[in-house]
Order: sequence, then structure tokens, then C-alpha cells
Amino acid sequence: MSSSPLSELHLLILWPKARRAERRILADIPKHAEIVWKGELSFSGDPALAYRRFYGPALPDERRKLATCGAGPFLVVVVRDSAPRYEVSDDSGRKPTLCNLTLLGMKTRYRKWTGSGHRVHGTLSPAEFARDIAILTGHTAEEWERGVPAGPFTPCLPEGWTAESTLKPFARGLSQPGPKPEIRDAHVFLENKYINDRFLEGSWKGMPCVVKESSKAVWSIGNEYKMNAAVYGIAPNVVPMPLAWHFAFDGRSAFVVTEKVSGPALTELLARGLTRDEADCFAEDIRELAIALKQTGILHRDLFSDNLLVGADGHLKAIDWQLAVDRNLYREDPWVKRNWKFRYVVFGVNRELGLGVWNDFQALGKILAQFPQTETVKAVAAELASVAPGMAFSSPPKGMDRLRLWLYGCSLRLQMLIRGRRHRKYAQLERRWRTVRCKWE
Repeated sequence: MSSSPLSELHLLILWPKARRAERRILADIPKHAEIVWKGELSFSGDPALAYRRFYGPALPDERRKLATCGAGPFLVVVVRDSAPRYEVSDDSGRKPTLCNLTLLGMKTRYRKWTGSGHRVHGTLSPAEFARDIAILTGHTAEEWERGVPAGPFTPCLPEGWTAESTLKPFARGLSQPGPKPEIRDAHVFLENKYINDRFLEGSWKGMPCVVKESSKAVWSIGNEYKMNAAVYGIAPNVVPMPLAWHFAFDGRSAFVVTEKVSGPALTELLARGLTRDEADCFAEDIRELAIALKQTGILHRDLFSDNLLVGADGHLKAIDWQLAVDRNLYREDPWVKRNWKFRYVVFGVNRELGLGVWNDFQALGKILAQFPQTETVKAVAAELASVAPGMAFSSPPKGMDRLRLWLYGCSLRLQMLIRGRRHRKYAQLERRWRTVRCKWE
């Protein structure tokens, strides 16, 4: 098999429900690229879990993938593009990225031929090919470059996906199959059975860190790393450094690692009273955070004073990015979708904005209203207020959710009456009831 030094290998996968168009696709491929090898492969075990293990955290819902693409043998076609051309382009609604235009065109065309959904998979870069071919055949990209391996071709699905960031300079880690990052001296300091199982402190590569583990909303753990990393890339002063994350296929299936923020929450400082100098410094941090959110197109959805901690450098750090969303690619964790009460009630941002409505700029403005009103604080508040109307994001509840929330609101009100104002949980119950009540006002 001869090849040009500039040529590159790629692959196309026709998942089971795409094979009805197999003959048409195989007839079209040689018009655009050389077919190097084609063969039928199968995943063993639970097909939904196999899709999850193949795609890793990029796959929002493995059950939906199974319903769309089917179970059973699939066809893998390795092709050679002898004159690769690259351009920044959209791929299936994702943010613009550098793509091989030939493969992008083929994948897009074959997906149209096979109906709705992503029934055809294709690689768009040599790195993606190297990852996928090793998983599918057990042979590396280097082996394939030397010729078609002798076989056997057996899928080697990873036990986990990992991303790690180098400390200096910061690099946004790409998810790859790999072992768990090693956390030393780890110990639990908080447990939350509702969505995160536990929080740990320890050290990663000699750096004090916090580890958040989850076995429920596992997709959002990778999302936390990605959202935090995007903001850190342009505003490192106002978010903790994201160090690593791991997505595994065992009982405790995902965790994210960030640098430990040593200082107190802004809530504590507001309770004892900010100095004017502190107010000015923190207002500048809030301005920087707001600019970064707008530039990245990210909505945090839970920005209140408990989630702003003071770092060792004196800057406010916004934490808890697990449920943040990209405005352009809104994806909710499947666990959050199923738990409608959590989705619409527990956020700190939406108490006065309306049910299922979030606006980080308004939330930050409410925080600034609690500061000493210096000239700097007023100026930042005015900037945020001028931009806030265009920064709202809405995910309105469905009809059945409205009924459930109405019943939930009634139960909250009943609990408040039974417990009375002096009970330690009254404030929490009242806060949640006000959040639910706002849908009627």
C-alpha cells in the first residue's frame, strides 16, 4: 500500500441502522478517498455501555444512541485521503473546529442518506483516527500506516477516559482513553447524596487539590472540567485551575480535579462586612468573570455568593461548574433531565428570575448590591445591568413538570407550616417555595 507523505488515514463507521445504505455508501467512497480496508466488527456485552465506552464523555445519552444507531455488527471502512484539506468548520452542531473537509463532507452526506441521527461516524483529524482505530481494532495508527495489520481485529473498549492539564502553560486537555489520575493523600471532607457522592481533598502532582466524585450526573463531571477550562483559558484569575478529570465505568464513575481554593466564601465576608478596598477588588473580579462568560458563551447557572471563594492570590474564584452550559450547544445531563425537581428548584440564580430562567449577569448584579457602594462597584453594576437583558437563558418546564412542581410547592408550604419559622430547615424550605411560586407570578 503506497501513500503520499501528505496523505492521512481516516475511518468511517456505519452503525447497524446505517447499513441499509451500505452499498450506496461503498460505491460513493472511492469518488473521494481510497478504501484501504473494510470489515465487519461487533461490540460484546451491553451495546449501550459499549457506545458509552467508545465515545466517552462526548456522548450525552448512551440509551438514545442505542435507539438511534442500533445493536449488532457494524461496518468499519478505513480510507486514505491523499490530499487532505483543513478548514475551521462546524461538525454536527459542535463549536467550529479544524476539520478535514473531505471526511466532513462524506460523513455529512452519508448521515443524510441513513436518516435522522448520527448513524455514521467519521474521523476528522489524524488524532481522532489514532484514538478510534486503536479502540476498534486493537492496532495503532502507526501499524495501519505501515499497511493493513494481520489481525485479529478485536475492539478494545477503554475502561475510562481521562484529561489532564499541564500546569504551565495551561493547556485544555483533550479526553483520551487512559488510567485514573493519581490523587495522593485523598480524604473525604463532604458528602452529598443528591447529585455528587462526595468531595475529597488531596494533592495532584504536588499541588493541593479538590476532587468532586459523582456516580449519578456523570456526564456533567466532564462538562465541569470543560466549562471551567474554557473560562480559565481567558480569565485565570477568577476560576480555579482545572487539573484533571476522569470518566470510568465502575461504581463511582466520574471525578473532576481542581486546584484547592484556600480562602473563605464571599458569603462569609459579606456577613462580617467588606471594606471599601475589598469591594473594589472583588467588583473588578466580577467584571472579569462576566466578560469571560460572555466571550466563551457559557452560562454558569448557579452564581451566588456561596460559589465565589477567595483564593490565595486575593481574587474571587467561581466554583461549581458542573451544571454550566454552552449557550450554543445546550445539553443537559440525562440525570438532571430525569430529576425535574433538581433542575428547576435548587439553583441559586433563578429564585427571582422565573422558573427555568437563568441570567448570570443579573445574579452577579445581586451580589454587587450587597457590597459597599463605591464608585467602582457602581460602575461595574451599571455595566452588568446594561448587558443583562440580552444574557437571559430559558429552559421552560414542560406541562407535566409544571404539575409536579405545583404539587411540590404545596408540599413545601405544608412542611413550612408544620415546622414553623424557628426550625433550622425553614429558610431552605422557604427559598425553594419562593422559587416554585414564581411560576405563577
